[in-house]
Amino acid sequence: MKEHLVKLAKFLLLIIIVTSNLYSFALKDNSVETVAWNNGKTLLGFLEANTLPLKLYYELDDEAKKFASQIMEGATTYITKDSEGDIYQALIPINEELQIHISKNCAGAYILRIEPIKYKTEKKTVLIKLNSVFSKDIVDKTKNPPLAFKLQHLFKHDINFKHLKKGDKVGVIYIEKTRMNKRFGSQKILAAFIEHRGRRKYKFLYNERYYDQKAKVEREVSSFVRPCKFRRISSTFSKKRWHPILKRYRAHHGIDYANRTGTPIYATYSGKVTFVGQKGGYGKSFVIRHPNGYQSLYAHLHSYSKGMKRGKRVKRGQLIAKMGSTGLSTGPHLHFGIKYRGRWINPARKIVIVENSGAKLRKKILKNVRRYKPVLDKLK
Repeated sequence: MKEHLVKLAKFLLLIIIVTSNLYSFALKDNSVETVAWNNGKTLLGFLEANTLPLKLYYELDDEAKKFASQIMEGATTYITKDSEGDIYQALIPINEELQIHISKNCAGAYILRIEPIKYKTEKKTVLIKLNSVFSKDIVDKTKNPPLAFKLQHLFKHDINFKHLKKGDKVGVIYIEKTRMNKRFGSQKILAAFIEHRGRRKYKFLYNERYYDQKAKVEREVSSFVRPCKFRRISSTFSKKRWHPILKRYRAHHGIDYANRTGTPIYATYSGKVTFVGQKGGYGKSFVIRHPNGYQSLYAHLHSYSKGMKRGKRVKRGQLIAKMGSTGLSTGPHLHFGIKYRGRWINPARKIVIVENSGAKLRKKILKNVRRYKPVLDKLK
């Protein structure tokens, strides 16, 4: 009887844990294990090593198996076990937004789900007075190497870091994620400045792009061109997006440009056509391989330009297709994606369109500047 009550109590605890997505875990509890997902480790290997049913993997659809192959190297996996050493549940991050959740139900059977990661966010501010090397000083102050890298990348066109001197300053407002009381994923910099010889360079985030205090956009030199004209961006690049048709979370590896059916689509850069045809949920699609490891995808097309076929070479800006709504689509738009050396990247970070900030946009940016600049200037 006592043993039965103990098992019942553990099961009730499991329900609480699952409901809260592991937020109620006591990190000091010996039943909670943390394991780093090492390079070369696979979900199938994890199941085998922990005597879990292999059908959890084999019954996944092709998309879920593809997700399982993209589990973040070095990601912390959380595991709880019962008194017999069997796994109650495990949380395995795929990326910063989605995770594999393996749990045992009331009948003793294991279930595998792909679900959003619940994490806490905290807005932080910090002022660093430089003493020796920029990145080292940032890390010494914040214990946060990724933040140092992000700041250096953000100001790479404005500052020669070799010229920074002792006594120069760095101020930053950023959002940090924590999961299970530990830093998780990357940080989002909302605003920052670097002060060199008493003069400050500012950066302010608005709509995923950085501007200075006068609402001027930082422009990166890019040979890519925009693939089409659009009325609006209906979906941005995301590692976690609720699919309106499939009714589940999935990554969105591209940007959706919405416009009328028949809107011309252009090659974003010169290259060789590697695919023309139906591509699952993408519908009618077009893929071009570019130099230096880049590849571009154009999906949900209505039609292709005459003569477009695999092996054909196209030039930057050449008309290749027309916008449509084929495949899993709720309306006419172009899904535009870019791969770099086999991995999807955010096209917005590689394709920078030269544009003047219109009056409405400038007003919104300056509102953001007025929000954060006084905070930066008061940092001590």
